[in-house]
Amino acid sequence: MIELASVTVRPEKRLVCVVKAGLHALCDELGFDEKRRFKLELGAEEVFCYCAGTIREAGSNAPVTVRFFSGGDAFMIVLEYAGERGELDQYLKPGKLDRMRIKTFEALGLCLAANVLDGLRSDYLPAEGRNRYILTYRCPDCRPVKD
Repeated sequence: MIELASVTVRPEKRLVCVVKAGLHALCDELGFDEKRRFKLELGAEEVFCYCAGTIREAGSNAPVTVRFFSGGDAFMIVLEYAGERGELDQYLKPGKLDRMRIKTFEALGLCLAANVLDGLRSDYLPAEGRNRYILTYRCPDCRPVKD
């Protein structure tokens, strides 16, 4: 995987436009069609808003770093922030999403993201105190990226 770009954004839901603008430009560069771009933007938007909400609920102002990767047959978006884990993180593991009860807009958004992407998982990096969300979209016909 090659890291194509990264952006660090304050945890404000309205700033998801910064993430989406960068993603839109990368999708253009990679030759993704409108359907593919929409799925990636929807997934990134929902996970970013969940992260921003989690950070704010914890009384923090930790920034969210969003990194974009491409390689092989996949495009990956990784969101990270320092701080407490979100209450829905436990469900963002392989085989666990179907156990989540949809009682909030955040839960609904994460389910939408998981359903339009090929992978959505959360990890906690205890040594760094960081939360990581990995969004994966398979695209066997993706234009190769040169390093």
